[in-house]
Amino acid sequence: MDEKFRRAIRRMTGTSLLGLGFRLDRISELASLSQSMDIRWSIALYEHLDAAESKPEEMMSGSEMISYGNAAWKLASEDFPAILEEYRQKFEEFRAKWMQRFATDEISRLLSQNQYVLKDDTGWFYSAPAEKLKTLYYSTIHLMEGDAEKLLVNFSGRIEHMQDILSRMWYRESAVDAVSKILPSLEAALRSSEYELVARLRASLTEISRKRFLAEFKPAREKARHFQTMRACAKNVGANASNIAYENAFLAFTDDFCDYVQGIALFIGKWYRDKWLLYLRGFSRGQLDLFTHKTVG
Repeated sequence: MDEKFRRAIRRMTGTSLLGLGFRLDRISELASLSQSMDIRWSIALYEHLDAAESKPEEMMSGSEMISYGNAAWKLASEDFPAILEEYRQKFEEFRAKWMQRFATDEISRLLSQNQYVLKDDTGWFYSAPAEKLKTLYYSTIHLMEGDAEKLLVNFSGRIEHMQDILSRMWYRESAVDAVSKILPSLEAALRSSEYELVARLRASLTEISRKRFLAEFKPAREKARHFQTMRACAKNVGANASNIAYENAFLAFTDDFCDYVQGIALFIGKWYRDKWLLYLRGFSRGQLDLFTHKTVG
């Protein structure tokens, strides 16, 4: 995880963690992992383990590498980087589009037309009571968030399609006996929980963006600050010490949001890339004791 993504996580969520529920206790993690496994594939995994242990001759014969998918590994090593680069560019295009939509002239027009900025004898000021602030969110940031979620769904679909292709190739290429079916069964058993995690990250975008927007764009409780022009007032809506370098606060929010969403997408994509490059290597016969239970005493 690069520093740019870490910074975006802190700005969008107020914490340095993605909130995935990770724990450091290994025993607890293993217990949680086993409970999240697909029951049908868990049964298949158990049956393959049992069959492999009941036929020791299969454990000792054959090639040194078990479940090694040569063709699938080559495909994964070529296609995952290409998909990641394609969507890195798509997310940069997404950023450019919304930075343009939230340009100061556009924001000034929106705030003025919908009477979020008003004028009195002292000058122009920002006014947005609770309900009106929510309306402002739904007419600006929520539209961007929905657009981002569509892009994430599209990205997830590409990753899942790639995963289906790799798994089919892998099974045809290397799942030839009980012992070689252990690793593919383990991968399949964990897949549904992976999808749930990705869906949870995607669904969290709405709540994260809404909370930050309502906190940052809520008008000050004290007397409203006045400006000589409507444009100057619009530029300062939501402005604070952390985003003062941007021409308006919507651009600052957009930049952080795009860093966060793009970071999540590439984080997921790299995880799947690394996962498949690891699985498709298989394991050596010298590592078979990883799948056996030994009793001490």
